[in-house]
Amino acid sequence: MMDARETVASAEEYLRGFDRLVVVAPHPDDDVLGCGGTLAAAAAIGLAAVVVYVTDGSASHVGSAAYPPARLREVREREARAALTALGITTEPRFLRIADGTVADLDANENDAVVAAIADATNASANALMMGPWLRDHHADHVAVASLVRRACAQRPGMTLLEYAIWLDELGSEADRPRAGEAVEVTLDVGAHVAAKAEALAEHRSQLGTLITDAKPAFVLPPRLIASAGQRCERFLRIL
Repeated sequence: MMDARETVASAEEYLRGFDRLVVVAPHPDDDVLGCGGTLAAAAAIGLAAVVVYVTDGSASHVGSAAYPPARLREVREREARAALTALGITTEPRFLRIADGTVADLDANENDAVVAAIADATNASANALMMGPWLRDHHADHVAVASLVRRACAQRPGMTLLEYAIWLDELGSEADRPRAGEAVEVTLDVGAHVAAKAEALAEHRSQLGTLITDAKPAFVLPPRLIASAGQRCERFLRIL
């Protein structure tokens, strides 16, 4: 079990040690859930920040006649842009548009292309902070994306990687949690940005059960997950 912890007074304080923030989201909305407050903090201090969305999020409502995959992809990109605006992020996001639910099935060339796109988002910074999903976050896309993020970071020596866990408490087991010597828990106070984060999450209407009504089963973000995202602190794992 991990026992190392590092607490920082505020996200702004922590972010001032970097010249760029790159957030990698397996799906549109993972950035808000995992580190929306930190993104807002970056915007507040003028830190360059960019979000890379790996999948198109088009598999959340399979079978919907009103929102087939192509239309749902467009909706989720609009939602992602609106959420970033709510957080104060003005940099153009990067949509890789990998089919939702298929990251683990990509071939070697496709994996290399995703890794290159993630690495490119750092803008060759030697002092960038990367945020991506936890390696054992109990979701196939999250696990696969985490592996690709780690590969991208390996191409930028000295980069700091913080991983956020979204599904770990909701669906994970003890075996999914970090082990001794694997990571340090970093807690960032984002209390000044809780309202902005809530506003950003509200933009993801397709995931909140208020937009698509003709898909069975239809994905809806669990209440406990939404409540967790509304806390004044965001917790990350700094990979050792």
